[in-house]
Amino acid sequence: MINEHNCPLCLTAGSALFHQDMRDYYRCENCSLVFVPAQYYLSTSEEKFIYDQHENSADDPGYRTFLERLFLPLSQRLDKHSNGLDFGSGPGPTLSVMFEEIGHKMQVYDPFYAADHS
Repeated sequence: MINEHNCPLCLTAGSALFHQDMRDYYRCENCSLVFVPAQYYLSTSEEKFIYDQHENSADDPGYRTFLERLFLPLSQRLDKHSNGLDFGSGPGPTLSVMFEEIGHKMQVYDPFYAADHS
């Protein structure tokens, strides 16, 4: 099924319905991004309310284990002492801490907690 939703990443028109639950998900036929249409986006206040329900910390072993699904494969592929950005780091950056612990230089950005636009 083809729909006329533009991909928010590559802006290609047309996408296929990928999944439906409480909302519709589409898959871009050009770049393969899976996305929801803008009608499902949360307001900034709704997003922050949900975001603030998370209790993630660099001191939480369970959270670190969760992040290892991304951290371990990336850490094996990155050059030593690479520079990185923890985008969406939240109030308690953790992924950036994990990369700093193995020698990478990291910056954090979060629209609510570290909105440094430089």
